[in-house]
Amino acid sequence: MVLGMLCPLRWWRSSRPVPDPPKPREPQAKERKIAILGGGMAGLSAAYQLTKTPELRRQNHVTLYQLGWRLGGKAASGRDSEGRNLEHGLHVWFGCYENTFKMLQELYEGRTVPPDAHLKTWRDAVKPQDYTPIGVLGADGSWSYWPLRWPTNDGTPGDGGLLPTLGEMFDTILGWLHGFLAGHGAAAPADVVQAAGQPPAGVTAPTPAAALLAARDHVRRSGRRLYHQNEYQLRDLVRLIAWARDAHAGTRGQGATTGSPDQLVHDVLAILAAAIQGIVTDLILKNEPFESLDDEDFRAWLIRHGADRQLVNTSSVVRIVYDTLFQYADGDVDKPSYAAGTALGVIARLVGTYKGSMMWDIQAGMGEVLVAPLYEHLVKAGVVFKFFREVTSIEPHADQPLVETIRLNRQADVLTGEYQPTISVDGLTCWPAEPLWDQLKDGAAMRAANVNFESHWCDQPPAGQEVLKRGEDFDDVILAISLGAYKNLNDVDRSMCAGLMERSSRFNNYVANVGVVPTQAVQLWCDASTFDMGWQTGKAATVSGPEYLNIWADMSQVIAFEPWPSPAPKSLHYLTGTYKTTLFKEPSTNAAVPQTARTEIRDQTIAWLNASSGTLWPLADPGGKFDWNVLRAPAGATGPQRFDSQFWRANIDPTECCTLSAAGTTQYRLHPDETGFDNLYLAGEGSRHGFNTTAIEGAVMSGAAASRAICGQPVNIVGYDFLQRRPSEGPGS
Repeated sequence: MVLGMLCPLRWWRSSRPVPDPPKPREPQAKERKIAILGGGMAGLSAAYQLTKTPELRRQNHVTLYQLGWRLGGKAASGRDSEGRNLEHGLHVWFGCYENTFKMLQELYEGRTVPPDAHLKTWRDAVKPQDYTPIGVLGADGSWSYWPLRWPTNDGTPGDGGLLPTLGEMFDTILGWLHGFLAGHGAAAPADVVQAAGQPPAGVTAPTPAAALLAARDHVRRSGRRLYHQNEYQLRDLVRLIAWARDAHAGTRGQGATTGSPDQLVHDVLAILAAAIQGIVTDLILKNEPFESLDDEDFRAWLIRHGADRQLVNTSSVVRIVYDTLFQYADGDVDKPSYAAGTALGVIARLVGTYKGSMMWDIQAGMGEVLVAPLYEHLVKAGVVFKFFREVTSIEPHADQPLVETIRLNRQADVLTGEYQPTISVDGLTCWPAEPLWDQLKDGAAMRAANVNFESHWCDQPPAGQEVLKRGEDFDDVILAISLGAYKNLNDVDRSMCAGLMERSSRFNNYVANVGVVPTQAVQLWCDASTFDMGWQTGKAATVSGPEYLNIWADMSQVIAFEPWPSPAPKSLHYLTGTYKTTLFKEPSTNAAVPQTARTEIRDQTIAWLNASSGTLWPLADPGGKFDWNVLRAPAGATGPQRFDSQFWRANIDPTECCTLSAAGTTQYRLHPDETGFDNLYLAGEGSRHGFNTTAIEGAVMSGAAASRAICGQPVNIVGYDFLQRRPSEGPGS
């Protein structure tokens, strides 16, 4: 199956539609001091845009304050004492991440690269990954994977082209589905045609694939501006897709073996028919944006538009949306909630606008592929980094809507000069998995005590306090720390944002109503190749497998960037999913929390490997139990003890939890300049942007938007208002 190039992209101004876009400030007579609190991707993106040109560097003096010893936030990675790369989780990029790819490309094009560098260009750093099998639970309780392979196209993500219209997205999606059905023998015999009714006009052959082709032609005849069509014409589009669904269901979908290809095709057509019906009814005919649907859960919205309730609640076709974006309250898969418009918009972006490949694999650690080059660039651009800074309080002016004071704990003191955070591993700039202790006062003692400066439950006394004052240390503040850190999670800890919440009801509603989700991550280094472990259909990134480690990717390419003695491991596997827990709400005084979580994840993973890994690696699961000998481990380790030499983590720190895009919560999200304070701007995946969900692209967009609110740059942020524009106003038309 080969998909042609995406349809020609139409320019549209990517600015915040309601209220009016922020106006650039008048050029400053003096240098403006900007404090960025938080060094995750949102804060780094803001710093990048604020200092992108020589003129901006003259105008903006940027200082970034970061907890602990490294940057990246949820994209942080670090090297352990063996040189292994340890990630916050599994990171793959989608081909629609226009802003993230653009920044990556600019960073690599602007570098002076040593001749022996491993990652010379951005195409060395990320590579296409088009094979994304979907986990399916059979009627007998067994799991299998549907081998989904996405068509590639000639696009280049980040090339500056802006988003297609909704009609153009339909064109792309229908074309892909037509090829998918045609390639999987989804024909409908004569008796099925009769059962489904007379084919709608334009169907030249009585097959579901032909109906989808006719639907695509219908979209093309409209010039891809669907809001110009009348209701009758739009209903024709709906009828074409509904007929394809019914024709296929006649003999193949209904009663097909659960988990079979026919069942999956049936589910895809059923969900597509409901989605198109809903888009036409709720968005196009009413000229409403995606966000208008966000008071309703995505599953409920599909059911309201004709999808079968049982199918919606059990099919992997729906589940992948919730799994991929971690949309489960408290990490509990029995508590799914995803705002319908946001979910629908994310699907449209992922499937309808990707370039090159649906997904892209990073080749080394996230901290090495993106964060380290970005840090090095920002240092050259004049950004000042203050590591080991824990923000404890952001305090407003007594009478004016301004942030007046910022209080920080200085977690550790450096022996001489400024802290130098990165290391070189085989010529690659990397972050260590723990501080470079020899640069810190009392570093040896803190290392012996296993001090973790990134932990919410760190009980190490601070080395001192710092107070930043408006007019002296900062003029503007960008709050780029993750949303979980703003919350009053228990009755013991006072939020760093307590003063802001007391003064601004809008800010308070944002913090109180937008939720967070704990996650988990596991990395396994194996002495058997993926093929020899039984996965023999190609390098894969899968979703919706057995809970809770329902996402798996073969990341064996990273081994080449790790300094293993010969022989190196033959494969590397990343597993992730949500973590069903409320430990993230525990008071910071409960120092036992990290170990409790670590023990739980260990025990759960061992149980999962014994019970569920055979679906992925049947040859490493003889007799229904995981073969622990495939794991790289020290000599003498046996059984589950061999797992102890692998890597796992519980992402339960409030700053590490992902954002929940639950139904009814979008209304509380804030754009960067909507905090209620004239010199305070938001940046982070929990703010309001063109994804409104957990994604590195959302963080990058939000950081750029914070910069734009301060200095007017960048003028255009691809997709920033995608969820908020009405169809007749631009993308989505």
